[in-house]
Amino acid sequence: MLLLSTLLGPAKPPVASAEDVAAASGLYKIGIVDCDVFAVAADGEGKVPIPSGERCLVCLCDYEVDEEARRLIKCGHFFHRECIDQVSLAYARTWNVG
Repeated sequence: MLLLSTLLGPAKPPVASAEDVAAASGLYKIGIVDCDVFAVAADGEGKVPIPSGERCLVCLCDYEVDEEARRLIKCGHFFHRECIDQVSLAYARTWNVG
Protein backbone atom coordinates (compact mmCIF):
# COMPACT_ATOMS: atom_id res chain seq x y z
CA MET A 1 0.00 0.00 0.00
CA LEU A 2 2.78 2.42 0.86
CA LEU A 3 4.56 1.65 -2.42
CA LEU A 4 1.32 2.20 -4.36
CA SER A 5 0.77 5.47 -2.52
CA THR A 6 4.33 6.53 -3.35
CA LEU A 7 3.77 5.82 -7.04
CA LEU A 8 0.23 7.18 -7.41
CA GLY A 9 -0.03 9.60 -4.54
CA PRO A 10 -2.40 9.29 -1.60
CA ALA A 11 -5.90 8.01 -2.31
CA LYS A 12 -7.30 10.74 -0.09
CA PRO A 13 -5.71 13.69 1.63
CA PRO A 14 -3.89 12.67 4.81
CA VAL A 15 -5.77 13.36 8.04
CA ALA A 16 -2.55 14.23 9.82
CA SER A 17 -0.17 16.90 8.71
CA ALA A 18 3.59 16.50 8.77
CA GLU A 19 3.60 18.64 11.90
CA ASP A 20 1.10 16.27 13.59
CA VAL A 21 3.27 13.26 12.83
CA ALA A 22 6.43 15.07 13.93
CA ALA A 23 4.74 16.06 17.20
CA ALA A 24 3.51 12.52 17.91
CA SER A 25 3.95 11.79 21.55
CA GLY A 26 6.33 9.22 22.91
CA LEU A 27 6.23 5.52 22.56
CA TYR A 28 3.61 3.25 24.02
CA LYS A 29 3.63 -0.51 24.55
CA ILE A 30 0.46 -2.43 23.86
CA GLY A 31 -0.72 -4.48 26.84
CA ILE A 32 -3.75 -6.27 28.17
CA VAL A 33 -5.23 -5.64 31.61
CA ASP A 34 -8.28 -7.66 32.64
CA CYS A 35 -9.01 -8.59 28.98
CA ASP A 36 -8.95 -4.90 27.92
CA VAL A 37 -6.32 -3.59 25.50
CA PHE A 38 -4.29 -0.59 26.67
CA ALA A 39 -1.43 1.47 25.33
CA VAL A 40 0.96 1.92 28.24
CA ALA A 41 3.34 4.87 28.03
CA ALA A 42 6.95 3.72 27.72
CA ASP A 43 7.94 6.20 30.42
CA GLY A 44 5.34 4.67 32.75
CA GLU A 45 3.34 7.92 32.96
CA GLY A 46 -0.04 6.38 32.23
CA LYS A 47 -2.11 4.12 30.07
CA VAL A 48 -4.77 4.79 27.46
CA PRO A 49 -7.54 2.31 26.64
CA ILE A 50 -7.76 1.16 23.04
CA PRO A 51 -11.38 0.49 22.02
CA SER A 52 -12.30 -3.05 21.04
CA GLY A 53 -11.74 -3.65 17.34
CA GLU A 54 -9.50 -0.61 16.82
CA ARG A 55 -6.45 -1.33 14.71
CA CYS A 56 -3.58 0.44 12.98
CA LEU A 57 -5.04 2.43 10.09
CA VAL A 58 -1.83 2.17 8.09
CA CYS A 59 -1.39 -1.61 7.90
CA LEU A 60 -4.94 -2.51 9.04
CA CYS A 61 -3.58 -5.09 11.51
CA ASP A 62 -4.80 -5.53 15.07
CA TYR A 63 -2.56 -4.49 17.93
CA GLU A 64 -0.67 -7.30 19.65
CA VAL A 65 0.76 -7.42 23.15
CA ASP A 66 4.23 -5.84 23.49
CA GLU A 67 4.08 -3.99 20.15
CA GLU A 68 5.21 -0.38 20.13
CA ALA A 69 2.76 2.33 19.12
CA ARG A 70 2.66 6.10 18.72
CA ARG A 71 -0.32 8.38 19.33
CA LEU A 72 -1.01 11.48 17.28
CA ILE A 73 -1.84 14.38 19.56
CA LYS A 74 -4.45 16.13 17.43
CA CYS A 75 -6.67 13.15 16.56
CA GLY A 76 -5.68 10.75 19.34
CA HIS A 77 -5.29 7.76 17.01
CA PHE A 78 -2.70 5.09 17.71
CA PHE A 79 -0.53 3.55 15.01
CA HIS A 80 2.16 0.88 15.05
CA ARG A 81 5.44 2.73 15.56
CA GLU A 82 6.97 1.19 12.42
CA CYS A 83 3.93 2.11 10.30
CA ILE A 84 3.61 5.76 11.31
CA ASP A 85 7.38 6.30 11.21
CA GLN A 86 7.48 4.93 7.66
CA VAL A 87 4.53 7.11 6.61
CA SER A 88 6.17 10.09 8.26
CA LEU A 89 9.36 9.57 6.25
CA ALA A 90 7.41 9.08 3.01
CA TYR A 91 5.37 12.25 3.51
CA ALA A 92 8.40 14.23 4.66
CA ARG A 93 9.99 13.53 1.29
CA THR A 94 6.73 14.40 -0.51
CA TRP A 95 6.14 17.61 1.48
CA ASN A 96 9.84 18.53 1.57
CA VAL A 97 9.75 18.58 5.34
CA GLY A 98 13.06 18.03 7.14
